[in-house]
Amino acid sequence: MAKANGQDIAAQVLAVGLGRGFGGKSTGLAELVWRARNQGREVIVADGDPRSRTLASMFPEAMSPPTEELPDVKTWLSQVLNRMVKERRSAVLDLGGGDRVLQEYGRDLRLVEFCARRGIEPLALYFLGPEDEDLRHVLSIWEAGYFRPRRTLLVLNEGVIREGRTVAGAFGRTLDDPGFARMVEEGAVPVLMQRLACMDLVRRGGVGLYQAATGDGGAPLDPVEQFMVEDWLADLERKRADAGATTWLP
Repeated sequence: MAKANGQDIAAQVLAVGLGRGFGGKSTGLAELVWRARNQGREVIVADGDPRSRTLASMFPEAMSPPTEELPDVKTWLSQVLNRMVKERRSAVLDLGGGDRVLQEYGRDLRLVEFCARRGIEPLALYFLGPEDEDLRHVLSIWEAGYFRPRRTLLVLNEGVIREGRTVAGAFGRTLDDPGFARMVEEGAVPVLMQRLACMDLVRRGGVGLYQAATGDGGAPLDPVEQFMVEDWLADLERKRADAGATTWLP
């Protein structure tokens, strides 16, 4: 076992981001990569979202399938897993929507069982905005059962809430939905990712969140904005710790 902040973490983690577009998935996955590197761990970055390639734009070394055709995506996913095994490194993987890929790939390989056999801890991260379709998409993947690891985070993203709406008002229907409640009962852990007012400035600056928080790497932020980023990171880490999920991360 490796150590993070004095705690044991799995030697290898396959962190898979799932959810519709505009739910904060790329930001959340990028934070995991920057967090691992900030703690001295290199991870494999894999961007399989053909519609945006946002993760690949932040990490030029990211592995991406040559096309969005399903056979190419399945081959690419196998390459990611093989590289994890050979290099004994964790991976942060954006599967785009994820439903079709997991359904088709799941017919070829029982992914959770493969990870268990190879000493890899799979982690599903569902990123949700407040729209009804966001939850329907998540439930469709969960209920299909092709990728249901024992560690699952439901990341509710405050950053995509329209102005004038409160968190309670925006996510009230999601939290009250029987499907969402069923996921939580079966072990999925909800975490709120709060809004970061200067997120767009951080993205345009081309630096990681942890660099932005400290002013390293030429981050174009003033002291107030640096504090906002530092506070955002601390809040997210605290919520994951309170949920018992800190040791789940790559």
